Amino acid sequence: MAIDLKFDVIVVGAGPGGAFTAYNLAKNDYQVLLLEKESLPRYKSCGGAVSLKVKEIIGDIDLNNIIEDEVTKVVFTHNFQQPIDIDFYKPFTYMAMRDKFDNFLVEKAKKAGVKVIDGSQVIDLVKYDNQYRVKTEQEIFTTKYIVGADGVKSLVAKKLGLMNDLEYGVAYEKELKVSEERLVMQRGIIHLDYGMIADGYGWIFPKGHHLSVGVGTFKDGISLKEKLDVYIKEEGLSDSQAIKAKGHLLPIGGDKRQLNTEFGLVVGDAAGLVDPLSGEGIFYALKSGLLASQVLDSVLSERGSLNEYTELVNQQILTELKKAKLVSKIFFPFTKVAHKLFSKKEWILKQLIKIIYGEESYDDLYSSFKAELPFLRFRS
Repeated sequence: MAIDLKFDVIVVGAGPGGAFTAYNLAKNDYQVLLLEKESLPRYKSCGGAVSLKVKEIIGDIDLNNIIEDEVTKVVFTHNFQQPIDIDFYKPFTYMAMRDKFDNFLVEKAKKAGVKVIDGSQVIDLVKYDNQYRVKTEQEIFTTKYIVGADGVKSLVAKKLGLMNDLEYGVAYEKELKVSEERLVMQRGIIHLDYGMIADGYGWIFPKGHHLSVGVGTFKDGISLKEKLDVYIKEEGLSDSQAIKAKGHLLPIGGDKRQLNTEFGLVVGDAAGLVDPLSGEGIFYALKSGLLASQVLDSVLSERGSLNEYTELVNQQILTELKKAKLVSKIFFPFTKVAHKLFSKKEWILKQLIKIIYGEESYDDLYSSFKAELPFLRFRS
């Protein structure tokens, strides 16, 4: 087993957080290795909503070639009843398949100078002197700094002694081939149902030639496969054909944690940076990846320490996720009451969508909930 050349930074995991970290470091002329355990491109179960704030944070990277639909409308239901239509009349989010989205960012990283090795699972990480040896099944690589972007069960986080108390939700999704008529009917519209599953929701997202249909929950002991079958039946999709089906864990974000050591840090799902209300994680993966690359740039230029990364995440990400967690504690136990309120005050739902997809903050929504539902104040 050969020991490869030394890199300034090794990033483990080629999801949005890992690829974006590597891309930004390579643009600053650092020697970066990006390792991915699966062969690329690889399927990942995810709604695949590319929000306006995602497009904003990636800047000059043009995503038009991988966008499969533009969403202008949301239909909310409570346990399949009482639909509330919210139409923005212009795109507020975009749909993409995660295999295409992630691979697109990886290709951008390659062009920026990142060395990418897929089908290469990291099996051990050993610190010696002021460096790390990163061992895969094929090779050993050495680096000054390590970035864990390897998901909720992050080996890097474990080896760094981070994220030991992380809690999880779970989601299960199917890609459904449907009739052309249903596909046309769903174009530009997402469906969200709360109430059919405790502490979670179901979704229907339109893609280019199929629908992504899934359910997710932050509560233990629920059979998501059964819930998804019910959801598919109730939405009139029983005759559809499942192209793919897969579940995944969701870290429950909103709690302060140490996200770095002296020579390593974690980003995205590996850092627990997922919205505890919506389950959205792409933006936070990209945002944490950007912050990680900026701090690593400073450290590699001998201008700071990796502790700045945890501080920046706390300031720029955790404040929002904390408020999202408070909103989730108000919302999920009282979805029926909330839906009645939404039917009378649709502006609250509009505000929620603007928060999740990029225009407003959870602070604003939390204040709205507290004002409209004063009897829930004790829950904060």
